[in-house]
Amino acid sequence: MIIPLGAFANATIAYGVFHLNNGQLKNWQYLFIIEGALTVFFGLLAWILLPAGPGSAWFLTAEERRFAADRMKADNALFVKHSYDSDGVEKDRLTKRDFVETAKDWKFWYVLAFNICASVPGQAFSVFLPLVVQGLGYSSIEANLERGYHIIGGIIIALIGLIATVTVESSGGKYAALCVLLLGSYVAAPLTVAWLSGNTPEPGKRSLVLGLNGFGNIAGVIGAQLYRAKYKPDYKIPFYITLGFVAVALVGYLSYRFTLAAVNRRKLEIMRHKSQEDIEKERVDGTRYADKKWTFIYGL
Repeated sequence: MIIPLGAFANATIAYGVFHLNNGQLKNWQYLFIIEGALTVFFGLLAWILLPAGPGSAWFLTAEERRFAADRMKADNALFVKHSYDSDGVEKDRLTKRDFVETAKDWKFWYVLAFNICASVPGQAFSVFLPLVVQGLGYSSIEANLERGYHIIGGIIIALIGLIATVTVESSGGKYAALCVLLLGSYVAAPLTVAWLSGNTPEPGKRSLVLGLNGFGNIAGVIGAQLYRAKYKPDYKIPFYITLGFVAVALVGYLSYRFTLAAVNRRKLEIMRHKSQEDIEKERVDGTRYADKKWTFIYGL
């Protein structure tokens, strides 16, 4: 719900900025300043308003705060051990080992690359869709008014929309294809966050992984370089390049899912030959960290 609303607000701001007729800066520079300032403002507001932990959540009752703190303690307790302060937050939430394990985690860097590819259509069209639709003959005002397989399904929908956009000749057909494209463009990013979160049981490492996953927004830089005025009115070359990014993302997410499934099979095979004592020792021993334990099975 929030992501489509954000995309709508982004397109509305872009519409107004792109219709500025004078100023010392270019329109896209004003857009960067306005949206960057809004991001900083709401970031500072969140820093002030959000509680440090469930124990100080001002919007919850005392009973709800206790329940939230207990739930956080129980979260992934099978794979990590922590001591907690009175606010329900881990005392050793972020450690040096978290940084090292995040840097070494091939799964995260692997999926980040394809998250960028899959995000190119959504990032690009949240700003430049009005210009593309304007090229179809409509006015600018008219133009503005289970995880793995779900991500793959969204990418396939976006891929179908892109293929239709570059092959259909009529303006009405292209407009319908753009609607299909946008339908699938916003699926991968939020589900990737959920996927990474569920597969990272250590809270400290999880905070690093989800923060670094924000680099998926680099797709916005790519999109800004693609949809330039020289390619109007059909924008065929940018569409073909976007099609390539989405195709790479499709292959990448498929291979990522099957790789995790293969790792799960290996872990289950190892545990099949272990005694209950060995499995319990693996669960509490810190030699293998969090998701690397044999007992941790990746969500697919």
